[in-house]
Amino acid sequence: MKLSTLSFFTTLLGLSVAQTNQLVFPTDLNAGVAPDYCNASTISCHWSGPVDSCCSPKYGLVVLALQWVPNYGPSDEFTIHGLWPDTCAGKQGPYRGCDPSRRSNNIGNIVRGLNTTIYNRMNVFWPSYKGDNNWFWSHEWTKHGTCVSTLRPTCYGSAYTKYQDVLDYFEKVLDLRDKYDLYGALNLNGVPPGRTYNIQTIRDALEKSLGKKVKIDCHGGDLSEIVLYFYVKGASEYVLTDALVPGSCRGAVNYPRK
Repeated sequence: MKLSTLSFFTTLLGLSVAQTNQLVFPTDLNAGVAPDYCNASTISCHWSGPVDSCCSPKYGLVVLALQWVPNYGPSDEFTIHGLWPDTCAGKQGPYRGCDPSRRSNNIGNIVRGLNTTIYNRMNVFWPSYKGDNNWFWSHEWTKHGTCVSTLRPTCYGSAYTKYQDVLDYFEKVLDLRDKYDLYGALNLNGVPPGRTYNIQTIRDALEKSLGKKVKIDCHGGDLSEIVLYFYVKGASEYVLTDALVPGSCRGAVNYPRK
């Protein structure tokens, strides 16, 4: 498989040549499980022909939603809402997930029984503000995790062990959160919590640090969530790109202390 040409990118996805050249390629955070025949240079949503969905995600525009909720998580960290595979046009995947056979309402116990390190990280950085972490994680896995086509058990071949797909999904999300330190990006650019800012000040600080536009959402005038958009290179290397929409924040935005 060959990567599409720039003209193909522009026609299919509305990407300019400049946008294509500015895609950010971070170091792979977590070696994928792609079969040997996959082309590791393939970028999701930039296919020039049929691509095996074990090699490149079927839902190839992936969004990482990070929350700022007072009294939840460390006072100097954004916590995770979820990692959501969307269509290349930015539409959500199936409402009930993509694989009924892998639905679960017991994700907390599954992860704790297999990897206490991942489980402990989830408790710190992926808490439910409704107080039920297991329900929250199970919902995120069933609705979104099962739609990461490169994590289907068949993609692992004979190397698959039960629930390896679950562990790989949650570890990937945790690693992405760690890599894209939004609190640090804001703080280093003169936007600490505990003050009110014009939304453009917040937006500029993040864009200066990340090099890409992000989606910023507010609730009742308070900063509540920042969403990063990615394509995926190969099976598991996340490539930061511009957000498709700016988010709901307008004018003066309170960035509260936790």
